[in-house]
Amino acid sequence: MAMVRYKSALPRTTLATFLPDQVTGLLGDVVRFVRRYVVVTPEQLITIALWIVHTHAADACEQTPYLLITSPEKQCGKTRLLEVLTLLAHQPWPVVTPSEAVVYRYIEAKQPTLLLDEVDTIFSPRSAEKHEGLRALLNMGNRKGETVPRCVGSSSKVKNFSTYCPKALAGIGSIPDTIADRSLPIRLARRKRDETVQRLRRRDVEDEARALRARLDEWCEEHFDRLREAVPTAPDALTDRQQDATEPLLAIADALSGPWPALAREAVVSLCTVERLDSSETLRLRLLADLKAILGSDRQKTTEAILADLSRAAPDERRDLA
Repeated sequence: MAMVRYKSALPRTTLATFLPDQVTGLLGDVVRFVRRYVVVTPEQLITIALWIVHTHAADACEQTPYLLITSPEKQCGKTRLLEVLTLLAHQPWPVVTPSEAVVYRYIEAKQPTLLLDEVDTIFSPRSAEKHEGLRALLNMGNRKGETVPRCVGSSSKVKNFSTYCPKALAGIGSIPDTIADRSLPIRLARRKRDETVQRLRRRDVEDEARALRARLDEWCEEHFDRLREAVPTAPDALTDRQQDATEPLLAIADALSGPWPALAREAVVSLCTVERLDSSETLRLRLLADLKAILGSDRQKTTEAILADLSRAAPDERRDLA
């Protein structure tokens, strides 16, 4: 007798049909908390929520994917998203261009979730030498057990500092490939008029956030051994490095079960296989701003005169404009 396969009465949830208000359980609550205050795509929302869970379970993982929050211009919600992460992540440490000594010592002592804003200044050619130590930390800090040697004390004794901890990096424009390849890209854009969010007043949501963090800690403690031993199947569409980066999030999704394993894989493929355009878009916006300043009310300038004015206005960027 032939086996009859019955279809489920509930259709499989995909990114195209994903609605934050309809998902249940712990991750559903995280999803709704995040979406309340920031506008993101479904794949970004799912990835952010899984990454938040990961910050509470980083000790169970061999590596941690960076959450790379970028935009082509200001006022796209990067800082607001960092504020939301500060409320939900494990031992959050929000900072802006901290000193090298502080970062190495704090991560060594606390193993926090580093929430680093204005990261584009660290990789700017004009300040590269000043932030060389932070770049070294970011290049090595995604794998457990990796250390960076530094001289400490008046005797210049060498100490190997642990650099492993979850990290979210926010900035304008593009980030070097060495960092981007270790990251889950969250590329934001300015909110449209018909896209609504609530105002974030920390005092009004601290109790809710504290309770949600406690639930995350409890879930991660209960599933610690499973997450530590997990070998989730990664989508073939991802590169080897992308598969490594997404593995901790896929392990969490598999442990949560329900719609999350399929949604997580669809989300990371959608995020990681698109072309990064922040750098070129930033350049276009900068060029338009320069043109507006140069032309003013004069619309009769020749092309040669405009190019000469652009070169004088931004001599450090002539090679980019060419």
